[in-house]
Amino acid sequence: MKKEHILKNRTKFFILKVKKNVVLETYGNKKDTKIETGQKLEDIFNSKIYKKLQKAKQENKKTFIIKWKKRKYEIYFEKNTFYFYDITLYCQIQSKLEKSLKELRSKKEELQAVFDLAANGISILDRNGMFLYANKFFQNMMEYSMEELYSESCISLSSPEYSAPSQTAVEKAIQYGSIEKFKKICITKSGQRINASMSLSYLESRDEIVMITSDITDEIEYQDKLEKQIELEVSKRTKQYEIMCHQSRLAAMGEMIDSIAHQWRQPLNSLGIIVQSLRHISSQKNIDNTLLQEIESDIMNKINYMSQTIDDFSTFFRINKDKEQFDILISIEDAIRLILVQLNNHNIKIEIEKKDIMNFEIFGFSNEFRQVILNLIHNAMMQIVSKNIVDGKIKIEIKDINNNIQIDVIDNAEGVKKEDMPKIFDPYFSTKEKGSGIGLYMSKVIIENHMNGILRVKNIKDGAKFTIMLAKE
Repeated sequence: MKKEHILKNRTKFFILKVKKNVVLETYGNKKDTKIETGQKLEDIFNSKIYKKLQKAKQENKKTFIIKWKKRKYEIYFEKNTFYFYDITLYCQIQSKLEKSLKELRSKKEELQAVFDLAANGISILDRNGMFLYANKFFQNMMEYSMEELYSESCISLSSPEYSAPSQTAVEKAIQYGSIEKFKKICITKSGQRINASMSLSYLESRDEIVMITSDITDEIEYQDKLEKQIELEVSKRTKQYEIMCHQSRLAAMGEMIDSIAHQWRQPLNSLGIIVQSLRHISSQKNIDNTLLQEIESDIMNKINYMSQTIDDFSTFFRINKDKEQFDILISIEDAIRLILVQLNNHNIKIEIEKKDIMNFEIFGFSNEFRQVILNLIHNAMMQIVSKNIVDGKIKIEIKDINNNIQIDVIDNAEGVKKEDMPKIFDPYFSTKEKGSGIGLYMSKVIIENHMNGILRVKNIKDGAKFTIMLAKE
């Protein structure tokens, strides 16, 4: 209520001097009372009030409350005089205060119920961390009664290694206003260790700290269990990956042996013919030394070629443990050389096209990259052969796009079936009758997981295009 309203309605009073229940004189608020001298009390007041006035006369100086003309008065009688004090405003204020007090009690009870039913420990501390209040949850969690907690602090309930950090947390809450999710270990009354997360908020007006405590013991145990499960799963996946790598290399090795067989067949045949010719020459009386030197040179060329094939095979299956700077063009050419004889046998043309690129060096695993290229070329070759494509072609395009190297392996083998496209990189999925189904999967793993690149595929007009995207740096 505003101040001016209170002044305006300040307490009013009036006095009636009477003799034998007749008003002799009136003093005070005559305007509102409209009481005249000579009037009888029973004519002025109703019977109920009149009886109270008579009782006041009998019990001299005793105070009574009456309600008259919609206002409340406090009255008492002394020496033939009635004193009337208007207490209407005070009664209204008292009623409002009582109502407010009742509401506050109700709110307090509600808050108390909320605090006690809360799923976290709620407590109030003084600036030294001593407990001033704690809800039922906190009491049950720590196994202390409220009376016992009055002599404890958030520091004393901490494990020894967390006493100093808890003291620091209280000081920081006062300094900065709040501290959130401070994790520590608390010791219950029975000695049990509890993993707890605490948030503290400083109430400057009361110089008190509100602390909310959560028992995260189950959460910590769950996280530990989850970490162990993750470690176990990672270990399983690592073993599975190692098995798939081994299978991939065995599959590639089988293809390489087949390739070597093709590459060696011609020089071995040539060497057989040379041996037969040497038998014929040796039967002659006059041996031409120049011819022998030419034959020796031819034999050595074929032997060197076969030796180079073995070196290429050995290099291809050498595992790189560390990344290195290497030239992708050389790696692509090496991969083509390993399978070129087979491509020629199937009358499949292969070409490399370089578009707007001068620097072919990237940082990664050269042998693994070479394995990917060989796998893509071999898959293209097998698709062309299986579909009896007469004019088989494989084209490798190398481009520089925004400081990335893009390698496209394009064939004219009529493309990937629509229903196979979503599964093309899945492990153990193969469109070949005796395929292992791990070549494309391992190729994707190598490019995307080991070399931070991208490997994708899409169908084009006459076939499929596998695209590798690698960063130069």
